[in-house]
Amino acid sequence: MEASLRDMLKHGRKFERMRTDEPGVFVRKIPRSGDEPAYLAVEINPTDEHGNPTKKIGVIIQNLDELNAIREIISNKEIDGVFKAIEKMDSPGRSW
Repeated sequence: MEASLRDMLKHGRKFERMRTDEPGVFVRKIPRSGDEPAYLAVEINPTDEHGNPTKKIGVIIQNLDELNAIREIISNKEIDGVFKAIEKMDSPGRSW
């Protein structure tokens, strides 16, 4: 895998997406920006039955610290209430 990642970083197109063996986990090449060099990041993006991403852009994670922060946020059960409130607002027949 390291050789593929090195090749992608060196020769990949801007924002190129590479599949991994894990469904919904991709590697993205993030292009150079100002003084920042190009780098690779993990993209989390739900997939369809063929393994293709369902969103144009998923959640881009640059490092393990970001991954751990996202894990903590997602594991918080209070987020369920936010989704329920949104679903209630998006329900048919709403009048707002």
